[in-house]
Amino acid sequence: MFKRTTSYIFFFLVLSTCFLPAQNRKIDSLNRIFPTSHDTMKVYILCSISRFYEANDPQKAIKMADSALGIAKKANYQMGIGGAYGSLGSCLCTAGRYDESINALISAIKIFEAKGAKRNLANNYNGLANAYMGLKNNDKAYEYFLKSYNLSKEIDNKFMIAVAGVGVGNMLMEKGKHKEAIEYYKTSEKVFKDNGVTNYEAMCITMIGETYAKDSNYVEAEKYFVKSLPLFKNSNDEYGLAVNLANLGSVEANRKNYKKAAEYYNQALEINLHRKAMDNIQNSAKGLAEVLELQNKPAEALAAFKIYMQYKDSVVNTERNKAIAEAEGKYENEKKEQQLQVKNLELEKSHIEVTQRNRLIYVFVGAIVVFLVLLFFVYRQFVQKKKANVLLQNKNDEIEKQKNIIEEKNKDITDSINYSKHIQQAIIPSPVKVKQYLPNSFVIFKPKDIVSGDFYLVDEVAGLIYLAVVDCTGHGVPGAMLSVFANSSIKNIITTNYFRDNPAGILSDLCFQFKSNLQSHTTSMTVNDGVDMSICIIDLPNNKLYFSGAKNGLMQLRNSELMEYPAARWGISGSNTGEHLFFHNHIIDLQKGDKFYMSTDGFVDQFGGPKGKKFKQKQLKDLVMNYSNLSFDAQAD
Repeated sequence: MFKRTTSYIFFFLVLSTCFLPAQNRKIDSLNRIFPTSHDTMKVYILCSISRFYEANDPQKAIKMADSALGIAKKANYQMGIGGAYGSLGSCLCTAGRYDESINALISAIKIFEAKGAKRNLANNYNGLANAYMGLKNNDKAYEYFLKSYNLSKEIDNKFMIAVAGVGVGNMLMEKGKHKEAIEYYKTSEKVFKDNGVTNYEAMCITMIGETYAKDSNYVEAEKYFVKSLPLFKNSNDEYGLAVNLANLGSVEANRKNYKKAAEYYNQALEINLHRKAMDNIQNSAKGLAEVLELQNKPAEALAAFKIYMQYKDSVVNTERNKAIAEAEGKYENEKKEQQLQVKNLELEKSHIEVTQRNRLIYVFVGAIVVFLVLLFFVYRQFVQKKKANVLLQNKNDEIEKQKNIIEEKNKDITDSINYSKHIQQAIIPSPVKVKQYLPNSFVIFKPKDIVSGDFYLVDEVAGLIYLAVVDCTGHGVPGAMLSVFANSSIKNIITTNYFRDNPAGILSDLCFQFKSNLQSHTTSMTVNDGVDMSICIIDLPNNKLYFSGAKNGLMQLRNSELMEYPAARWGISGSNTGEHLFFHNHIIDLQKGDKFYMSTDGFVDQFGGPKGKKFKQKQLKDLVMNYSNLSFDAQAD
């Protein structure tokens, strides 16, 4: 019986590793915005590109993750440091450098534990389990796969549950619990298939095949290996493709079809040599050497065996295991020290509470003494009632005087706010200007207070018409003040003419404007107020409309059919990080008769009607449909 030499390790990637044309364009887009990005965004971009290259070019992926780590450390961006360590650990694991992978992943876990970032922890627990699996330390691998699986269930992240479920299945397969392992693989396969993650779906199918191969059921094993092969090819996943080819080689070897087995092992070895993944090279070379020897080809078998021995010593050695044990021990010791510090803080807190309770007792006793003294004086004042009445009259006169002062100040404040209304109206485009750029249009602008946090913007730059509807945080004066800043920032961004077909880029840039400009000068606190908005770029010569939104979407009416273009679920503010710094573009080919509607949430949040209920989005859609055949002026009325 031929001994199988290949084992599949599942590495969880934040981004897909398939280099399809659309994803190549995404990498080009990330590279294009990288030079002008903020440091936190550069970390995110480098980690994203690293994960793209991980499966097919792990060495290049490692360099990208290293660069992200350097930038994050320089900026003292803790979540970025954790993310960069996680990406680096995953790439090192893919390359077969398991000891370095474990060190990096433990560093990431420390940061995410301190931050309470459970999703990141689940991801890195899974990565750590993969590294231990590569070292054949199945007990540790099983421990961390279960940690990842249970934490993913706690936060109800179905995709992460599926990812960790594959790892649990791997461990069950190693323990000989094949039926239970297959159940985990099939459950995860369905999640990946439903989410369109082809290479992960193929991985689950391959693992089912490996489980059947463990039972020497090579007919079923081959069926699943063959089924997953085109999925790996279509997703351009070289890692998965090489593992599957080696599995097919193992099946053919067990059937004593050594020539076909050698072809499969040769293909797997070529891919792994190209990827420079030491562990996978070792497995493919060993399998090839064994089948060549069985074919009575000693010279070729010796060449393959030399490749196996060359990479065997590079994968796992005693010193490496020692370094890993030291790193894990250091991690556990630091964790115990942190727990001890927490206990000390709790004791200190308890001592403070006792001290404060004693102080409250003293204050209470003192208050009783004061009360008795006051009671004595009240009695004396009762005797001197006439004198007190005179004093009371004097106080009333003083109150009247203060009232007059307050009324005068209120008048001054109201006058100032009324004047602010004129200033705000000055920055909002006039109906004449709106009609100049958009003749067939209407605007309904009804502030709740004298001044408003909502505003709209219409402008033309280099032949393009920019139209934005903006809802600033707050009402009245606070909202109006923020609207002036937002209006100025949006105009400055538009004037650069950089985002001609990319309104999402305008929203992202506005996030950085808030982050860099809205900061307290007296404290280190960042202002977290922001805006919800929708923005369109109209390219009339090319009959194109580009739209992007932050919480506020766009409605289109074409041939009496209402279509909606959704916005991102998050708004724009200086506190946005990670994926919340990015927004989605919608590209619409214009046709004659198209009608578009944009609004803030002030419209649908109005209360009224016979029952005093909120207007809501559905009623707004019905209103648009019912009155869309009227002229725009009639619709505005």
